[in-house]
Amino acid sequence: MKKYELMFILNPELQEDDKNSLISEIKKELKQAWVKVTQEDDWWVKDLAYKIRNSSTGHYILYSIESDWKSFFDLTKLFNIKKDIWRHIFIKLED
Repeated sequence: MKKYELMFILNPELQEDDKNSLISEIKKELKQAWVKVTQEDDWWVKDLAYKIRNSSTGHYILYSIESDWKSFFDLTKLFNIKKDIWRHIFIKLED
């Protein structure tokens, strides 16, 4: 399986229950797409390089994942429609 990193920037104004619900939803969608999460790192709220939706902070979460997928297009579509996921990126790691 190939190794990737998946970084999210979430809305920092989310209540704890809403944030946990969103993270559970993300993990469920990854599992349904046969993506294995090997490590989860919550960076909490950090300053942004530029404002997103009039906010200068964002809640960062980094996942180390493994998958045989060639494209994450379907997951990207799912993440793009969630209003509290402000940004996300998949990065392929060197073998």
